[in-house]
Amino acid sequence: MKKVKMILTNGFDPDPRVYKEAKYLISIGMQVEILCWDRENVYLDKEIENIDGIEVKRFYPYSKYGSGMKQINAYFSFKKQVKQYLNNKDYDYIHCHDLDGIVIGNSAKNKACKLIFDMHENYEINGRSQKIRYVMRAIVNHYQNKSDYIIYVDELQKEFMSHKNKNKSVCLPNYPRTVDFKYCTKSVSDKLRISYIGSVRQYNELKVLIDACRELDNISINIHGTGVAYERLNSIKNEYSNVKVTGRYNFKQSSKLYNEADLLYVIYPTSSMQYLTSYPVKFFESIITKTPVIVGKNTVLEKFVRKYDIGFVVDGDNIEDVKKMITYIGENKNILENKIKNLEKIQYNYCWEEVVKHLNKIYN
Repeated sequence: MKKVKMILTNGFDPDPRVYKEAKYLISIGMQVEILCWDRENVYLDKEIENIDGIEVKRFYPYSKYGSGMKQINAYFSFKKQVKQYLNNKDYDYIHCHDLDGIVIGNSAKNKACKLIFDMHENYEINGRSQKIRYVMRAIVNHYQNKSDYIIYVDELQKEFMSHKNKNKSVCLPNYPRTVDFKYCTKSVSDKLRISYIGSVRQYNELKVLIDACRELDNISINIHGTGVAYERLNSIKNEYSNVKVTGRYNFKQSSKLYNEADLLYVIYPTSSMQYLTSYPVKFFESIITKTPVIVGKNTVLEKFVRKYDIGFVVDGDNIEDVKKMITYIGENKNILENKIKNLEKIQYNYCWEEVVKHLNKIYN
């Protein structure tokens, strides 16, 4: 049995994409161990854990999510501990999630193993100086050159790849597993239920939503998940009569959360190239659960939503624009029926079960 070591710089709650990849590799006969950084020490009682056949080993250099460069010492401590842990261990692949993972994996790997760079996102951030973007591009290219295989989620990530690196790249979009939403059936509510489901990173954009709906009695807002904006949003939720901020959930609970959602709010900061040009997994979850969406102007999501007529477009920074749109939908809930019919036409076009087979190019 071939052995895979995964490097992950979160505590594996579990991380849905990492979980889906690991489960597939196990299904084709691999042994998978995830070496993860529980930086806020949430799982101190679960240093060693087996989650559905996935072996998990956690490390605990403490730092706070969202604290920027203050995390650097803890990060290097995690890097050192992983390197020590892997010393003299037998494994065939080291699968590194994201840029911070590949830095560690490249340093820690043995000479015989295959190195995989799993790029979950585009690392060039819009709004940075051009000089910094070139530096970031050079760093990414360096680790692509070091890797035996590169996994990417969309074509934009290939734009600055060398021809050689394109030849060793594998596309793996972050689509949902059909099995996780097999029993998604919408419940009924007198109110229009608008949900955000996922990592709660964007305080300003979600604050615009709840402020826009403050005086709308027929609207309820549900924010599910944790992230750097969770504590601030949770601290103000009692100022609103129609807002719930529920916190951490296991992704296996996602189907239930979508059962209770009439609309999914998919608005992100417009200052980031990543948010303007990427398709978050929640967007594809909205398709498989037939949940119409609200997305931001001037994004790739806007083009998709308009093409298939599966939702609504707003200026996510403009309270009045958001309020006007939600008021209209709330007073004309029947307009959602046409969006749902259009979602049915593409409901199973973006499923994990097919695209995950692309990993066979790496793990043959």
